Amino acid sequence: MHVIATILLLASVALAEGDAHWLKRAEGSNRGRAASAPIDAAIAAYQKDASERPDAIEPRWKLLRALRFKGAYVARTAEEKKAVYSRAKTAGEDALRVVNRALAARGVRSPDKAGENEIAKIARQIPGAAEVYVWDAVNWGEWALVYGRMAAARQGAADRIRRHAGIAHAINPDLEGGTPARVLGRLHDQTPRIPFITGWASQKEAIRFLRESLKVDPANKITIVFLAEALVADDAGAKEKAVQMLRAAIAAPDDPDYRVEQAAAADDARALLKRWGV
Repeated sequence: MHVIATILLLASVALAEGDAHWLKRAEGSNRGRAASAPIDAAIAAYQKDASERPDAIEPRWKLLRALRFKGAYVARTAEEKKAVYSRAKTAGEDALRVVNRALAARGVRSPDKAGENEIAKIARQIPGAAEVYVWDAVNWGEWALVYGRMAAARQGAADRIRRHAGIAHAINPDLEGGTPARVLGRLHDQTPRIPFITGWASQKEAIRFLRESLKVDPANKITIVFLAEALVADDAGAKEKAVQMLRAAIAAPDDPDYRVEQAAAADDARALLKRWGV
């Protein structure tokens, strides 16, 4: 009993350390470019906790979130991003194994084959399961972008992202400021339409999901940028409206709790305006 209690105490300490470093992830940042030390410390702490608690979900989904932050806001080159997102894919598989065991214990015989709604119904009883699904989807999406959307689609990345973001959406559409709908919207917008592989991709669905996400968090600059880009991709006549959206996002103050993320999104908005020649 003393050994078990000691392990649990050490694990909780590691998790708390990871959370503390996560909250300091903007320290030393330069707008949308973060310093590596805070997020590396968070990753190490979450990894330590996960290694000490084989059935714990919380450190695993937080590890996925931290790895995404490092890949998006710390890694500079394509090779650095590939290394981070490859690690995130492996961490995602580990997290999903833990979630699948929890699902199986609650009567889901084949979690990998069960329908999204069936999974979501049971996963609502498992704290952290929704976060595992959504951050795994986000990391696979980032991996697909850095390796090439066409190659990733042919390897089934788009279907995995769609399934896991769909499960997270069914569990809790408001999760992480509407992240499930934002992922699904971006997926529909960015996925190349390949017959018999990704024929489900739809620009109309992209706009629908992104608008849904924006209703959850109207000030989210990431969603605003994604929606503006999707609107113009669907209808060139929507450019004037999209430009207004982007300029408003640039002018708006950054959320202090997401300082790096929002600053990076504002930079993306500027780059999009430049690409459009306005």
